Amino acid sequence: TPFKGFALHGLLTLQKPTYRKLDIEVAFSDGVTERANVSGNIVTAMSKVLIELDPSYNYKKWSVGLNFRYFGKQYINKTNTLYFNGHWETFGGVNWDVNKRLSLGCTVVNFLNQTGAKGSIAGAELITKEEAKDIKNCLMTGSYLRPFTVEFTANIRF
Repeated sequence: TPFKGFALHGLLTLQKPTYRKLDIEVAFSDGVTERANVSGNIVTAMSKVLIELDPSYNYKKWSVGLNFRYFGKQYINKTNTLYFNGHWETFGGVNWDVNKRLSLGCTVVNFLNQTGAKGSIAGAELITKEEAKDIKNCLMTGSYLRPFTVEFTANIRF
């Protein structure tokens, strides 16, 4: 809190979440068996680097805040052969306490308009490095970053 009403929260996380003693074997209905030892690989959908920056300001009945979250490179599958590049997730908002019973707000999600996927992709768990070379610009299902949105709220307290 460098000055009245203003607060800045910051957090840097450096981590290396790895699988330990994890050997996967899958038997398919056609009789084919796949096996992968992923011990020592980075856990899927986890980043080695996380950054959070959250400035906020409060003045009388008004509050304004921004939130920036950086997620470093994230592996898509347990074999660590496919990954998503790092990305920012951003949101911010303003709130006004009109009186003790009513507050109004506006939130903007993804104001940097980042696009792309995150998390993991179903069916990609055991893809080898050789198979991964052939996967580029392919349509796959997964989780995606929230699009740019503007949301308005009204809270009524009884």
